[in-house]
Amino acid sequence: MSLITPVFNGEAHLHRCVESIITAANGYTIELILIDDGSTDNSGAIGREYAERLEWVHYVHQENKGPSAARNVGLELARGDYIGFVDCDDCIAPTYVSELLLACRDTPDIVVYGYERKLLNEQARIFSPKPVRHEAGGHELLANVNGDHELFWFPWTKIFRSSLLQHIRFDENMKLGEDTIFNLQAVSKAQYIVRIPDVLYSYNETQGSLSSPTYKPGLLENMEHHFKGRLLVHEHSNEGLNNSVRTDITKYYLSHIVPWLLSNAMRLDKSTQLDELAKIRNSQLVKTCFNWKLKIKVSRGQTAILLLLRFRMLRLLRFLLVQSRSMS
Repeated sequence: MSLITPVFNGEAHLHRCVESIITAANGYTIELILIDDGSTDNSGAIGREYAERLEWVHYVHQENKGPSAARNVGLELARGDYIGFVDCDDCIAPTYVSELLLACRDTPDIVVYGYERKLLNEQARIFSPKPVRHEAGGHELLANVNGDHELFWFPWTKIFRSSLLQHIRFDENMKLGEDTIFNLQAVSKAQYIVRIPDVLYSYNETQGSLSSPTYKPGLLENMEHHFKGRLLVHEHSNEGLNNSVRTDITKYYLSHIVPWLLSNAMRLDKSTQLDELAKIRNSQLVKTCFNWKLKIKVSRGQTAILLLLRFRMLRLLRFLLVQSRSMS
């Protein structure tokens, strides 16, 4: 088994992360690949120290290119039959390796496991999958990306058979949402997927940039690229873009991504907000979803927002968004 850990300025958590892997690996043959993505703190020294001390730990330094590029370097280097990802500020359970090797006895393509999410207020939430085997291939699962967070969110809630990932890599042109596209590609090619209830990973919530009150430049372009990537996965699958898949895509982008884009637009100066709203309305992801004319269930507030966007009533839309922000 190969574990890939991208590291960027992670000195505060890296010791704990690697020590958890050392504990879980005791008695088993695994490799840990630490990809230092241009850290400017003491992460490099920590990674090199572990690599010098333990022959199964490999340390690689690269210029800062982002987590996708770092994970891709790890995928090129990985030699294990199965590959997993561990973020440098998280840790794994002592039974991580033993339980996953047990689940891999009949060589599934993907094993999905549970995780603990430690919140900023120090409370914890447990997410534990129901034990299920999908033996008919992954295509049947591609129409439920919205509802199947276990399978399509995060790369670290699962391990992948290395042969499955031979031609699959993270899209380095995306800064957000690349995990979902990577998982979609893997699921679309998988023939046998197993879910186990064991909670094997601790995810530590940090003060993320997604909640930042400042405008995020390039967000619309990123999600346009994301949309094209998702369509491409479905077009190459056995199911194609059937009605169920289109409904799931429409729900994902209109009820989840578009509100995020609109909120981002309202962080601009008032003089440029309407231009940004027009760009969102004219984007390929919005035009395509509206053109499909599929019904999705959303709240009354979201329905009003989407109707104003659909019919290009952008000034009224801006007024409604301003009112919504003042009341929140």
